[in-house]
Amino acid sequence: MNTPSPHTDSKPLEVRCGRVKSVDLYEIKDSELDLLEKGSPADIQLNFAIFLLSLASSNIASLCTATFKSDMVQIVFIMVTVVGVFMGLYLLISWWRTRTSISKVVGLIKGRMDMPAEDGKKGVPPASVPAPKKETEPAG
Repeated sequence: MNTPSPHTDSKPLEVRCGRVKSVDLYEIKDSELDLLEKGSPADIQLNFAIFLLSLASSNIASLCTATFKSDMVQIVFIMVTVVGVFMGLYLLISWWRTRTSISKVVGLIKGRMDMPAEDGKKGVPPASVPAPKKETEPAG
């Protein structure tokens, strides 16, 4: 069996522990955890809305400053601009109505349990966790 040889110049690792006064535990649902991990499903709507509105604004600038030799190219620019504005606004409004902020989800999770305040004035008293029992060796 190979055991690592101790280095002569290394110091032993010092581990220091501090005592924790209390621990607050919150229950969380799978859907809430997914939302915290991936973000809201409505965020993709915001991404597409920003893309379409940016595309439409650059096309508006092109339509205002460029001269087109072909009417077909100008019509394509106008169509892309109109579709970009309307679809971008639709997706932006849809995102606004269905968005779920991360802070709301965290507030919901924290509000699920009526934790006592630091001064102990409000809430349910904290559950006491029994200290681990020391095993005694049988006398014999």
